[in-house]
Amino acid sequence: MKARAIFRRRDELLAVLSRFFIARVCGAALRFVAPTIVIFAHSAHADFDLNLSASTRSYPLSGVLEAESGYGAKIWGDLSGPYYGYARVKADMASAVTYNSLQGSAEFFPIAFLGLRAGGEAIQSDAKYSAYDCELYLCVGRFYRTFAEAELSLGAGRVFVQGRARRERWTLKDTRAQDFIDPTSGLRLNPEGDSETVYHAIIGVKASEAWSILGVVRYAESDAYKGQSRFPSLIFRLKRGDWTFGFGAGVFESELKQKSFSTLGFLRWEIAPSLALD
Repeated sequence: MKARAIFRRRDELLAVLSRFFIARVCGAALRFVAPTIVIFAHSAHADFDLNLSASTRSYPLSGVLEAESGYGAKIWGDLSGPYYGYARVKADMASAVTYNSLQGSAEFFPIAFLGLRAGGEAIQSDAKYSAYDCELYLCVGRFYRTFAEAELSLGAGRVFVQGRARRERWTLKDTRAQDFIDPTSGLRLNPEGDSETVYHAIIGVKASEAWSILGVVRYAESDAYKGQSRFPSLIFRLKRGDWTFGFGAGVFESELKQKSFSTLGFLRWEIAPSLALD
């Protein structure tokens, strides 16, 4: 009886949250997005998906709560394996109280482990970042970002790898403002408009059905000032049903932050799964 009650409450929560994200978030966010192509999938039929997550890192200090809702449809193939294709649109809301963002994007994966993603995001920052010099650089205001990304994932036995290459275009509402900061990459950007190239590389090993160990490297470079940032890290990931928990550590450095040790962690609740491969 208790188990049935838990699942019933989860289904009721899913229905309420899905209606909210479809009506409010998807409608608003996708206005920022041009027609697009993307990556990844894993539901048995066309349907809505929803997940909630939280992530944090200690250097530069940051943390965010995020909600993501999407609608995906299988194009071809059998979802029991990696040989299928899908298309998906999604909307994300993220908040760190004084830092809030709304993002819309579209994905197209002609095959589940190879695809493209593109979209746009509006960011509102209402407080100065503690990790950066906000007298020298602009930290408060409205920022816009568009992006296009390619992704490839492969696996053999217990070993899996993933690579992502991404181009981002950043703009400000006021182009006469001073240089501003991308706080994730720790790079200064030109207020007249600037771009970044961002790479992710992941190699992982499944230690068991629940535990995985991942080596992750994130590298970013800005166009205007040729600033660079690097964040290699080692992450331990645990999957239990709808929940995924990860923790680890690495070394972050950028043109604005000297090299330093950083811990990180994340928690994800997959209320309704998407078509994306795990």
